[in-house]
Amino acid sequence: MEEQGRGFITVNVRTAGGALPVEGAMITVKSVAGPDSTVVAVMYTDEGGASELLALPAPPRRNSLSPEPDGEAFSLYSLDTDRSGFYTVVNSNVPIYDGITSVQQVLLVPIAEGSGRLYPYDLTRYSDTGETPGT
Repeated sequence: MEEQGRGFITVNVRTAGGALPVEGAMITVKSVAGPDSTVVAVMYTDEGGASELLALPAPPRRNSLSPEPDGEAFSLYSLDTDRSGFYTVVNSNVPIYDGITSVQQVLLVPIAEGSGRLYPYDLTRYSDTGETPGT
């Protein structure tokens, strides 16, 4: 059985250009494996806009220290951040490395009052590939 490591992530959720914390935002953490994803955790932000520190499985550290690793150097996760009154933000392909604590910053944009129903293209999506996922 292959050795498994652990990486860590915490999420800071803010609004108003980063000036104000967002309390009670729900963060759904999903593992990314090809076209499928699995929910691995759901957490909420505190009054300072920070989530708890979450431990996630990651490949062993030695894979990220070698120019020719035995396997992947990191695990990929997706973070869906949602709060009533704000547009949902999806961060795709968030890398988690063994022994490293990642801090993910999320900026929520308020929904204008009277804007009506939301459609899938209203979601804000980020990916480390520089492309909008699904396009």
